[in-house]
Amino acid sequence: MYPAWSFRIPLRTDVDPATLRVLEAVARDTPPEPADLATLPPGVAHYLGDWTRMLTAERPPYVGPPVRLSRHWGGGVVAMIEFSQHDDEFADGGYDLWAWVLQLVARPAQDRVLIGHGAADHDDLDWRPVVADAVGVTEGDDPVTPWQELDAYWAERPRR
Repeated sequence: MYPAWSFRIPLRTDVDPATLRVLEAVARDTPPEPADLATLPPGVAHYLGDWTRMLTAERPPYVGPPVRLSRHWGGGVVAMIEFSQHDDEFADGGYDLWAWVLQLVARPAQDRVLIGHGAADHDDLDWRPVVADAVGVTEGDDPVTPWQELDAYWAERPRR
């Protein structure tokens, strides 16, 4: 199995500038600065340090990186991030990339916001919507992660 996700997320306004520089570098298809990568969790830095690692279920030729940044009509930054992993890779720490992407989301105060889609397998026809609201994130009909649990998870994770 190769779970896959395609996100289009409004970024939090308090995202670390080093994180933004890493995302910008990857979107430009240039290597991120080692000092900026060092501010990320190790697993996340692994994937963003060489974006082809984000495309486990895909084979070259690649045309452009799986990260893109733009501005929302309201002025905020929007990140489009796509990645796939083997299910063993996900279970062995690749989960951190997924959880990291979620913690970048500007958390809606009251509305529900579609932030992407996910599938149990890259070639699956049943891609489920990933939605953020004031409580947390839901994928399909399954509540995935309340914001409180996501924050607690990242508070416990080591940095480089």
